[in-house]
Amino acid sequence: MAIVLPSLVPDDATGNDALGMRQVLTDAGYEVALFAGRIGGDLPGDLLAAAPDWIHRRAARVVYHLASGWAAGRAFLQRTSARVVVRDHNITPAAFFDDVNDEFAAAARSGEAERQRLANDPRVGCWLACSPFSAASATGLGADPAKVRVAAPLHPLEQLESAAPDLRRLRAWTEHPADALFVGRFAPNKGHLQMLAIAAHYRELFGRAPRLRLVGRFDPRLWRWRALLDQECTRLGLGSDVEIIGEVDLATLKAAYLTSHAFLCCSEHEGFCIPLVEAGALGVPVVATDRGAVASTLAPDAAVLRDASADEIAVALHRVLNDPALRDRLVQNQRAHVRAHFAAEVVARQILAALETC
Repeated sequence: MAIVLPSLVPDDATGNDALGMRQVLTDAGYEVALFAGRIGGDLPGDLLAAAPDWIHRRAARVVYHLASGWAAGRAFLQRTSARVVVRDHNITPAAFFDDVNDEFAAAARSGEAERQRLANDPRVGCWLACSPFSAASATGLGADPAKVRVAAPLHPLEQLESAAPDLRRLRAWTEHPADALFVGRFAPNKGHLQMLAIAAHYRELFGRAPRLRLVGRFDPRLWRWRALLDQECTRLGLGSDVEIIGEVDLATLKAAYLTSHAFLCCSEHEGFCIPLVEAGALGVPVVATDRGAVASTLAPDAAVLRDASADEIAVALHRVLNDPALRDRLVQNQRAHVRAHFAAEVVARQILAALETC
Protein backbone atom coordinates (compact mmCIF):
# COMPACT_ATOMS: atom_id res chain seq x y z
CA MET A 1 0.00 0.00 0.00
CA ALA A 2 1.28 3.44 -0.91
CA ILE A 3 0.72 6.50 1.29
CA VAL A 4 0.95 9.76 -0.66
CA LEU A 5 0.93 13.30 0.72
CA PRO A 6 2.08 16.76 -0.41
CA SER A 7 4.64 17.39 2.31
CA LEU A 8 6.35 15.27 4.93
CA VAL A 9 8.03 17.54 7.47
CA PRO A 10 8.61 17.34 11.23
CA ASP A 11 5.85 18.39 13.65
CA ASP A 12 3.15 18.63 11.02
CA ALA A 13 -0.33 17.19 11.69
CA THR A 14 -0.75 15.65 8.23
CA GLY A 15 2.77 14.25 8.29
CA ASN A 16 2.27 12.82 11.78
CA ASP A 17 -0.91 11.12 10.60
CA ALA A 18 0.84 9.67 7.53
CA LEU A 19 3.78 8.41 9.59
CA GLY A 20 1.43 6.91 12.16
CA MET A 21 -0.61 5.24 9.42
CA ARG A 22 2.55 3.80 7.92
CA GLN A 23 3.40 2.20 11.26
CA VAL A 24 -0.13 0.89 11.82
CA LEU A 25 -0.28 -0.72 8.37
CA THR A 26 3.23 -2.17 8.67
CA ASP A 27 2.37 -3.69 12.06
CA ALA A 28 -0.76 -5.20 10.49
CA GLY A 29 1.33 -6.98 7.85
CA TYR A 30 0.90 -4.67 4.89
CA GLU A 31 3.81 -3.79 2.62
CA VAL A 32 3.86 0.00 2.87
CA ALA A 33 5.74 2.80 1.15
CA LEU A 34 5.45 6.51 1.89
CA PHE A 35 5.74 9.11 -0.90
CA ALA A 36 5.67 12.90 -0.61
CA GLY A 37 6.14 15.93 -2.81
CA ARG A 38 8.57 17.34 -0.28
CA ILE A 39 10.46 15.67 2.57
CA GLY A 40 12.10 17.55 5.42
CA GLY A 41 14.61 16.37 7.98
CA ASP A 42 15.48 12.69 8.01
CA LEU A 43 11.90 11.41 7.92
CA PRO A 44 11.36 8.01 6.25
CA GLY A 45 9.89 8.41 2.79
CA ASP A 46 10.54 8.77 -0.92
CA LEU A 47 9.73 11.54 -3.34
CA LEU A 48 6.54 11.25 -5.35
CA ALA A 49 8.43 10.52 -8.58
CA ALA A 50 9.22 7.02 -7.27
CA ALA A 51 5.57 6.16 -6.55
CA PRO A 52 4.29 5.05 -9.99
CA ASP A 53 6.93 2.34 -10.43
CA TRP A 54 6.42 0.97 -6.90
CA ILE A 55 2.65 0.91 -7.33
CA HIS A 56 2.87 -0.72 -10.76
CA ARG A 57 5.05 -3.54 -9.45
CA ARG A 58 2.83 -4.22 -6.45
CA ALA A 59 -0.68 -3.40 -7.75
CA ALA A 60 -1.06 -1.33 -4.59
CA ARG A 61 -3.83 0.77 -3.21
CA VAL A 62 -3.07 4.44 -2.66
CA VAL A 63 -3.95 6.30 0.54
CA TYR A 64 -3.98 9.91 -0.60
CA HIS A 65 -3.76 12.53 2.17
CA LEU A 66 -5.86 15.49 1.07
CA ALA A 67 -4.88 18.60 3.02
CA SER A 68 -4.25 21.23 0.35
CA GLY A 69 -4.26 21.86 -3.37
CA TRP A 70 -1.39 19.91 -4.94
CA ALA A 71 -0.96 19.93 -8.73
CA ALA A 72 1.61 17.10 -8.77
CA GLY A 73 -0.62 14.95 -6.59
CA ARG A 74 -3.61 15.62 -8.81
CA ALA A 75 -1.61 14.61 -11.89
CA PHE A 76 -0.41 11.47 -10.11
CA LEU A 77 -3.95 10.40 -9.25
CA GLN A 78 -5.08 10.96 -12.84
CA ARG A 79 -2.37 8.59 -14.08
CA THR A 80 -2.53 5.83 -11.50
CA SER A 81 -4.69 2.74 -11.98
CA ALA A 82 -4.53 1.87 -8.28
CA ARG A 83 -7.62 1.98 -6.10
CA VAL A 84 -7.69 5.24 -4.16
CA VAL A 85 -8.44 5.85 -0.49
CA VAL A 86 -8.82 9.56 0.31
CA ARG A 87 -7.60 10.52 3.77
CA ASP A 88 -9.52 13.76 4.24
CA HIS A 89 -7.94 16.40 6.49
CA ASN A 90 -10.40 19.02 5.19
CA ILE A 91 -9.47 22.30 3.51
CA THR A 92 -9.48 25.70 5.20
CA PRO A 93 -11.90 27.81 3.09
CA ALA A 94 -10.24 30.32 0.79
CA ALA A 95 -12.43 33.16 2.09
CA PHE A 96 -10.30 33.36 5.22
CA PHE A 97 -7.28 34.36 3.12
CA ASP A 98 -8.86 36.59 0.45
CA ASP A 99 -7.82 39.86 2.09
CA VAL A 100 -4.60 38.49 3.55
CA ASN A 101 -2.52 36.64 0.95
CA ASP A 102 -3.35 35.79 -2.66
CA GLU A 103 -1.07 32.75 -2.68
CA PHE A 104 -2.81 31.19 0.32
CA ALA A 105 -6.24 32.00 -1.12
CA ALA A 106 -5.38 30.40 -4.47
CA ALA A 107 -3.97 27.29 -2.79
CA ALA A 108 -7.10 26.96 -0.68
CA ARG A 109 -9.36 27.28 -3.74
CA SER A 110 -7.28 24.64 -5.49
CA GLY A 111 -7.72 22.36 -2.48
CA GLU A 112 -11.46 22.97 -2.33
CA ALA A 113 -11.77 22.13 -6.04
CA GLU A 114 -9.70 18.96 -5.60
CA ARG A 115 -11.83 17.87 -2.66
CA GLN A 116 -14.97 18.42 -4.72
CA ARG A 117 -13.56 16.42 -7.62
CA LEU A 118 -12.40 13.51 -5.50
CA ALA A 119 -15.73 13.35 -3.68
CA ASN A 120 -17.31 12.53 -7.03
CA ASP A 121 -14.54 10.30 -8.44
CA PRO A 122 -15.80 6.69 -8.85
CA ARG A 123 -12.23 5.36 -8.45
CA VAL A 124 -12.25 6.43 -4.80
CA GLY A 125 -13.04 3.24 -2.94
CA CYS A 126 -13.07 4.76 0.53
CA TRP A 127 -13.28 8.26 1.99
CA LEU A 128 -11.54 8.28 5.36
CA ALA A 129 -12.46 11.51 7.14
CA CYS A 130 -10.70 12.79 10.25
CA SER A 131 -13.94 13.84 11.95
CA PRO A 132 -17.72 13.56 11.65
CA PHE A 133 -17.72 17.19 10.54
CA SER A 134 -15.42 16.39 7.60
CA ALA A 135 -17.43 13.27 6.77
CA ALA A 136 -20.65 15.28 6.61
CA SER A 137 -19.13 17.98 4.44
CA ALA A 138 -17.71 15.35 2.08
CA THR A 139 -21.10 13.72 1.59
CA GLY A 140 -22.47 17.21 1.01
CA LEU A 141 -20.00 17.53 -1.87
CA GLY A 142 -21.19 14.25 -3.39
CA ALA A 143 -19.15 11.50 -1.70
CA ASP A 144 -21.06 8.23 -1.48
CA PRO A 145 -22.13 7.87 2.19
CA ALA A 146 -21.59 4.11 1.92
CA LYS A 147 -17.89 4.74 1.26
CA VAL A 148 -17.34 7.33 4.00
CA ARG A 149 -15.63 6.29 7.23
CA VAL A 150 -14.31 8.32 10.19
CA ALA A 151 -11.00 7.84 11.99
CA ALA A 152 -9.23 10.53 13.99
CA PRO A 153 -5.75 11.57 12.85
CA LEU A 154 -2.88 9.64 14.37
CA HIS A 155 -0.74 11.86 16.54
CA PRO A 156 2.24 11.16 18.85
CA LEU A 157 0.21 12.05 21.93
CA GLU A 158 2.10 9.58 24.12
CA GLN A 159 5.32 11.37 23.22
CA LEU A 160 3.92 14.67 24.51
CA GLU A 161 2.54 13.04 27.66
CA SER A 162 5.90 11.48 28.54
CA ALA A 163 8.06 14.45 27.49
CA ALA A 164 9.93 16.40 30.14
CA PRO A 165 8.95 20.09 30.09
CA ASP A 166 11.52 22.77 29.40
CA LEU A 167 12.62 23.72 32.93
CA ARG A 168 13.47 27.34 32.17
CA ARG A 169 10.07 27.97 30.62
CA LEU A 170 8.34 25.93 33.31
CA ARG A 171 9.82 28.08 36.08
CA ALA A 172 9.09 31.36 34.31
CA TRP A 173 5.53 30.41 33.37
CA THR A 174 4.78 28.96 36.80
CA GLU A 175 5.43 32.44 38.19
CA HIS A 176 3.23 33.98 35.47
CA PRO A 177 0.76 31.27 34.41
CA ALA A 178 -1.62 31.74 31.51
CA ASP A 179 -5.29 32.10 32.31
CA ALA A 180 -5.98 30.88 28.78
CA LEU A 181 -3.72 29.08 26.33
CA PHE A 182 -4.24 28.55 22.63
CA VAL A 183 -2.06 26.33 20.45
CA GLY A 184 -2.37 26.58 16.69
CA ARG A 185 -0.77 28.22 13.70
CA PHE A 186 -1.21 31.95 13.32
CA ALA A 187 -3.78 32.11 10.53
CA PRO A 188 -7.06 34.00 9.97
CA ASN A 189 -9.31 31.00 10.65
CA LYS A 190 -7.84 30.21 14.06
CA GLY A 191 -9.82 32.75 16.06
CA HIS A 192 -7.03 34.88 17.53
CA LEU A 193 -8.93 38.11 16.93
CA GLN A 194 -11.97 36.68 18.70
CA MET A 195 -9.81 35.75 21.69
CA LEU A 196 -8.55 39.32 21.94
CA ALA A 197 -12.13 40.58 21.93
CA ILE A 198 -13.06 38.09 24.64
CA ALA A 199 -10.11 39.24 26.76
CA ALA A 200 -11.31 42.84 26.46
CA HIS A 201 -14.86 41.89 27.45
CA TYR A 202 -13.51 39.82 30.34
CA ARG A 203 -11.69 42.93 31.61
CA GLU A 204 -14.88 44.98 31.44
CA LEU A 205 -16.85 42.33 33.33
CA PHE A 206 -14.33 41.25 35.96
CA GLY A 207 -11.91 44.14 36.39
CA ARG A 208 -8.82 42.63 34.78
CA ALA A 209 -7.89 41.03 31.50
CA PRO A 210 -6.97 37.33 31.45
CA ARG A 211 -3.40 36.50 30.51
CA LEU A 212 -3.51 34.93 27.02
CA ARG A 213 -0.64 32.76 25.85
CA LEU A 214 -0.67 32.10 22.09
CA VAL A 215 1.59 29.36 20.77
CA GLY A 216 1.97 28.43 17.11
CA ARG A 217 3.83 28.61 13.84
CA PHE A 218 3.79 31.87 11.89
CA ASP A 219 4.24 31.94 8.13
CA PRO A 220 5.87 35.25 7.08
CA ARG A 221 3.61 35.36 4.01
CA LEU A 222 0.72 36.10 6.39
CA TRP A 223 2.42 39.24 7.68
CA ARG A 224 -0.63 41.38 6.82
CA TRP A 225 -2.85 39.34 9.10
CA ARG A 226 -0.23 39.30 11.87
CA ALA A 227 -0.02 43.10 11.63
CA LEU A 228 -3.79 43.29 12.07
CA LEU A 229 -3.52 41.07 15.14
CA ASP A 230 -0.86 43.34 16.67
CA GLN A 231 -2.89 46.45 15.86
CA GLU A 232 -5.98 45.01 17.51
CA CYS A 233 -4.04 44.05 20.60
CA THR A 234 -2.80 47.64 20.88
CA ARG A 235 -6.24 49.13 20.17
CA LEU A 236 -7.81 47.07 22.94
CA GLY A 237 -5.06 48.03 25.37
CA LEU A 238 -4.18 44.42 26.16
CA GLY A 239 -0.40 44.91 25.99
CA SER A 240 1.43 42.50 28.29
CA ASP A 241 -1.76 40.52 28.92
CA VAL A 242 -1.16 38.79 25.57
CA GLU A 243 1.98 36.69 25.18
CA ILE A 244 2.80 35.52 21.65
CA ILE A 245 5.27 32.65 21.74
CA GLY A 246 5.47 31.38 18.16
CA GLU A 247 6.57 27.90 17.14
CA VAL A 248 8.05 25.80 19.96
CA ASP A 249 9.69 22.43 20.52
CA LEU A 250 8.02 19.57 22.38
CA ALA A 251 9.53 20.43 25.78
CA THR A 252 8.36 24.04 25.57
CA LEU A 253 4.91 22.96 24.39
CA LYS A 254 4.64 20.66 27.42
CA ALA A 255 5.60 23.54 29.71
CA ALA A 256 2.96 25.75 28.11
CA TYR A 257 0.21 23.23 28.79
CA LEU A 258 1.36 22.55 32.36
CA THR A 259 1.35 26.25 33.27
CA SER A 260 -2.04 27.20 31.82
CA HIS A 261 -5.30 27.28 33.75
CA ALA A 262 -7.54 26.81 30.70
CA PHE A 263 -7.43 26.28 26.95
CA LEU A 264 -9.51 28.75 24.92
CA CYS A 265 -10.44 27.80 21.36
CA CYS A 266 -12.40 30.18 19.14
CA SER A 267 -11.26 28.73 15.82
CA GLU A 268 -13.69 29.31 12.97
CA HIS A 269 -12.70 26.25 10.95
CA GLU A 270 -11.19 22.96 12.12
CA GLY A 271 -11.13 19.63 10.36
CA PHE A 272 -10.20 18.02 13.68
CA CYS A 273 -8.09 20.21 16.10
CA ILE A 274 -5.35 18.13 17.71
CA PRO A 275 -4.50 20.71 20.43
CA LEU A 276 -7.92 20.01 21.98
CA VAL A 277 -6.86 16.39 22.42
CA GLU A 278 -3.49 17.46 23.85
CA ALA A 279 -5.19 19.75 26.35
CA GLY A 280 -7.56 16.97 27.35
CA ALA A 281 -4.76 14.48 27.84
CA LEU A 282 -2.68 16.91 29.91
CA GLY A 283 -5.50 18.03 32.19
CA VAL A 284 -6.15 21.55 30.88
CA PRO A 285 -9.89 22.35 30.86
CA VAL A 286 -11.18 23.62 27.53
CA VAL A 287 -13.60 26.44 26.75
CA ALA A 288 -14.49 26.44 23.07
CA THR A 289 -16.92 27.75 20.50
CA ASP A 290 -18.81 25.30 18.32
CA ARG A 291 -17.32 25.66 14.85
CA GLY A 292 -16.17 22.96 12.46
CA ALA A 293 -15.01 19.78 14.17
CA VAL A 294 -14.45 21.36 17.59
CA ALA A 295 -17.53 19.91 19.31
CA SER A 296 -17.02 16.41 17.92
CA THR A 297 -13.38 16.43 19.01
CA LEU A 298 -14.31 17.38 22.57
CA ALA A 299 -16.30 15.30 25.07
CA PRO A 300 -20.11 15.53 24.73
CA ASP A 301 -20.43 17.46 28.02
CA ALA A 302 -17.48 19.79 27.36
CA ALA A 303 -17.70 23.55 27.74
CA VAL A 304 -18.65 24.19 24.11
CA LEU A 305 -20.62 27.37 23.46
CA ARG A 306 -22.95 27.70 20.49
CA ASP A 307 -23.73 31.10 18.96
CA ALA A 308 -22.27 32.79 22.04
CA SER A 309 -21.33 36.45 22.37
CA ALA A 310 -17.92 37.61 23.57
CA ASP A 311 -19.51 38.42 26.94
CA GLU A 312 -20.93 34.90 27.26
CA ILE A 313 -17.60 33.31 26.39
CA ALA A 314 -15.82 35.57 28.88
CA VAL A 315 -18.27 34.50 31.60
CA ALA A 316 -17.74 30.82 30.72
CA LEU A 317 -13.97 31.27 30.92
CA HIS A 318 -14.32 33.04 34.28
CA ARG A 319 -16.41 30.16 35.63
CA VAL A 320 -13.83 27.59 34.57
CA LEU A 321 -11.02 29.64 36.11
CA ASN A 322 -12.82 30.13 39.43
CA ASP A 323 -14.94 27.02 40.00
CA PRO A 324 -12.70 24.10 41.10
CA ALA A 325 -15.53 21.56 40.92
CA LEU A 326 -16.32 22.55 37.35
CA ARG A 327 -12.64 22.44 36.40
CA ASP A 328 -12.23 18.96 37.87
CA ARG A 329 -15.32 17.68 36.10
CA LEU A 330 -14.18 19.04 32.74
CA VAL A 331 -10.67 17.61 33.17
CA GLN A 332 -11.94 14.16 34.12
CA ASN A 333 -14.43 14.05 31.24
CA GLN A 334 -11.84 15.27 28.72
CA ARG A 335 -9.25 12.69 29.81
CA ALA A 336 -11.77 9.86 29.64
CA HIS A 337 -12.89 11.01 26.19
CA VAL A 338 -9.31 11.14 24.89
CA ARG A 339 -8.57 7.63 26.17
CA ALA A 340 -11.76 6.21 24.72
CA HIS A 341 -11.63 7.84 21.28
CA PHE A 342 -8.14 9.11 20.44
CA ALA A 343 -5.66 6.68 21.98
CA ALA A 344 -3.29 5.32 19.32
CA GLU A 345 -4.66 1.77 19.50
CA VAL A 346 -8.26 3.01 19.16
CA VAL A 347 -7.51 5.04 16.04
CA ALA A 348 -5.42 2.19 14.60
CA ARG A 349 -8.43 -0.14 14.85
CA GLN A 350 -10.63 2.46 13.13
CA ILE A 351 -8.18 2.85 10.25
CA LEU A 352 -7.68 -0.88 9.73
CA ALA A 353 -11.43 -1.53 9.86
CA ALA A 354 -12.04 1.18 7.26
CA LEU A 355 -9.33 -0.09 4.90
CA GLU A 356 -10.67 -3.63 5.09
CA THR A 357 -13.85 -2.39 3.41
CA CYS A 358 -12.05 -0.64 0.52
